[in-house]
Amino acid sequence: MDGAWAAGASWKARFGKSSHQWVLAALCAAALALASAQAQAVEANQASPADLDAIKGIGPVMVERIVSARQQRPFANWSDFSNRVRGVGPATATRLSANGLTVNGRRLGQEPPPTPIQWQPMVPRPLEPAHSPGPAPKAHN
Repeated sequence: MDGAWAAGASWKARFGKSSHQWVLAALCAAALALASAQAQAVEANQASPADLDAIKGIGPVMVERIVSARQQRPFANWSDFSNRVRGVGPATATRLSANGLTVNGRRLGQEPPPTPIQWQPMVPRPLEPAHSPGPAPKAHN
């Protein structure tokens, strides 16, 4: 026990901060790391061609494909992105997401679950005739 305490004491003596200050410093570092990770995210629907090209795994040809596809309409989600940008399959999408590309602010795998269909009771309607009534058939005598 004395050895562990002595190691802790020498550590404090070496760096000169109390444990509370170290916890605060660690929390600040974690917040900065999280903020920088969010700042590095590049949105596929809004990024400039230069920002897209800066992502590892996206070259000039891929930039051209992404810009061309999003000019038709914005990407709805990662599945839509993969389907519309030639050369982006599951492995490439995973790699691009890990390197900072987002679609609608989400990385791959952060898709919201589909909205469940709400049950609504059936409202009865008046019956309609199967065919329009015409003249009455003639009686054969």
